[in-house]
Amino acid sequence: MRIGLVVPRFGERLVGGAEMHARQLAERLQRAGHDIEIVTTCALDHHTWRNELPPGQSVVGDLRVLRFPADNRDLGIHGEMERAITHGFPLSVEEELLWLRHGVSSSAMEEYLASSPTRYDVVLAMPYLFGTTYFASVAAASPFVVIPCLHDEAYARLAFVRSMLENATGVLFNAHPESDLGLRLAPEIARWEVVGMGFDPDPPQPPSVFRSKHGVEGPILLYVGRREGGKNTPLLIDHFMRYKHRRAGSDLQLVLVGSGEPVPKHPAIHAIEIDWSYRDSMYRAATIFCQPSTNESLSIVVMQAWLAQRAVVVHADCAVTVDHCRRSNGGVWFRSYAEFEAIVDRLVGDEPLRRTLGESGRRWVGETYSWESVLDRFDRAVGSWVGSEAVTSGS
Repeated sequence: MRIGLVVPRFGERLVGGAEMHARQLAERLQRAGHDIEIVTTCALDHHTWRNELPPGQSVVGDLRVLRFPADNRDLGIHGEMERAITHGFPLSVEEELLWLRHGVSSSAMEEYLASSPTRYDVVLAMPYLFGTTYFASVAAASPFVVIPCLHDEAYARLAFVRSMLENATGVLFNAHPESDLGLRLAPEIARWEVVGMGFDPDPPQPPSVFRSKHGVEGPILLYVGRREGGKNTPLLIDHFMRYKHRRAGSDLQLVLVGSGEPVPKHPAIHAIEIDWSYRDSMYRAATIFCQPSTNESLSIVVMQAWLAQRAVVVHADCAVTVDHCRRSNGGVWFRSYAEFEAIVDRLVGDEPLRRTLGESGRRWVGETYSWESVLDRFDRAVGSWVGSEAVTSGS
C-alpha cells in the first residue's frame, strides 16, 4: 500500500511516545514493502509549535518526509478554550475546532491531502489530540484510518473525537481497554482493530554499564518518561519519599530517566537524561520498574521493561497498564500509599518473585506485541478496509 502517515511533528531526536510509535511503525511498514511517506509540520517543539524546519521534501533515516508550515496560533483563544475543557465547561463544536486550530494545524497540509486523491491508498494519522489529525480526517481525499492513542480524559469526550472515530474508514487501537473506551465514546464507531506497536528486545547489556555511568548503587526503583503531573510522577516521588522516611534503613534508590519538572533534592533520588544507546542496561539495572501514569493507551516503557525481564508496578487507575499486567502476569498495581509500600517491600525482598514476573512479562510481549504479530494485524485490518473502500467508491 501507498501510505501517508500524518503526525504533528517528526524528527530524529524526538522521543515522545507518539513520535516513537509513528517512526517505528513507519520504518517497519516500509521494510515490509509498503510505500511510506511521513506528512508533518515544520515544527519540533510541542509547546510552541514554532516552524523550525524548511517546508518540502526531506529524508529522516530511510523515511521520506513531507513538511508543511504550521498555521499561526492565537494563544489567547487556545488558552481560553483549554481552560474551559479542563474545568468541565461545555464547548460548542465551533469552539472545539477553534481549540484544535490554535493548537497545531496546517492549512497547507490539508489542501495537499484534499488535492491528492491518488497519491496514497490510505492516510493514517495519530494521535487524536491534535488539529493535524482531525483536520486530516476531514480533508483527506484518500481512505482515512486513525490511530487515536486514546486516554480516558476530558479531551477524549469532546464532540470532534466521536465524529472522527465514527466517520473514519477505520480505527487502530493499541490495547483492549483503549478500544473499550473508544466504543463508549463513539457507539457507532467505524471498523476497528486492536493492532498496537511492535517491540524488539535490545542486545543484552549488563546492568553495570548504566550503574557505572551514573554512579547509582543499591536497589533501584526505575521510572522512564517525562517528569510531569500528567504522568503522575509527583505521586511517585511523594510515595518514594514517604517510603524512605518509614524505612529509614532502606538503600532503595529512585531513578527518574527523562526530562521535565525538577525533582526534590534527596540523596536517594536521581534525575537522569535518556540515552537509548544503553537502554537494556538501564532497565536491567532496575530492581523494580514503576509506571505511575493513569492515562496510557499502550505504555512503551512498560513493554521495554518486560523485554528486559523486570517486574512492573503500575497505578490501579490506568485500565491499559493494569490490563497488561493481568494478561501477562508480569506486574502488580497500587492505588494507595499503603499498597505501594507493601508491594515495594515484597518485591525488593523477593528476587524469585521478581524474576517470575519479569519472565512472564517478556514472554507475553514476545507473543502479543512482536512486530510480526503487529504487522500481520495491521495488514489484515487496513488491507481489508482499503480494499472494500475502493470497491465501494468504484461501484
